Formats: sequence, structure tokens, C-alpha cells
Amino acid sequence: SSGINAEWPLRPGDISDLKENTVYQGNYNAQHPVIVMFWDIVDEMSPEEHRKLLAFVTSTDRTPLLGFKSLLPLFAVHSAGAEDRLPTASTCMNLLKLPEFSDRDTMEKRLKYVIEAGAGFELS
Repeated sequence: SSGINAEWPLRPGDISDLKENTVYQGNYNAQHPVIVMFWDIVDEMSPEEHRKLLAFVTSTDRTPLLGFKSLLPLFAVHSAGAEDRLPTASTCMNLLKLPEFSDRDTMEKRLKYVIEAGAGFELS
């Protein structure tokens, strides 16, 4: 691609950039225990898992040329109710709908399941 929408393959440091340019909705904020747990899990993911997570939420596994601050709309994480649900995404809104998991193991398993399956797309 070219112009303002140019993208690059995900690079080291891009996840930090993503984190700095993420907005939170519903019950979540940057200090919420679920969000802290989410970023801990993301930080430990492999580069391949990072690409799959990005594709799951934004429909592309690449980084915007000008960084995630230029992603429109910004990457967002919304509280999605009870932890018995799987995470889902609205790719047109760059929105991850993350249930309020109470334990890390459950969150990690379900997050990795949906990004591997690519099962998050839903019309909303």
C-alpha cells in the first residue's frame, strides 16, 4: 500500500506503541486488573501471536506506517461481560471485546484460542 494508509510488518517495540495508543471502554481503564492481566499475556506472546492478535482485532497483521496513534479508530478494549464468554472483535472498529476474566490462565487460553481460530468476527 501507499500514502497515509501504508503499513509495515510488526516490529519489536510495536506492541509498546499499541499499548500506549489503546483506548478503554465500558468498565475498563489502563489500571483495571483485567487490562493489566491482558497486557502481561500480550507481552509474553510470540511475534506470530502478536500478528494474529492484531489481525483478529484490526483485520490486518501489520503496523500503520505512522504507528498505532494513526490507526483510525484507535485500537480499543471494551469490557464484554461475564468471563464464561470468548473474546470477540469488531474489526471495522478495531475493537476487542474482552470478558472480565478473573484468572490469567482462563484469559490466556481463551485469547489464544480465538486468535488461532480467527473466530472473533461478529457483526455488531
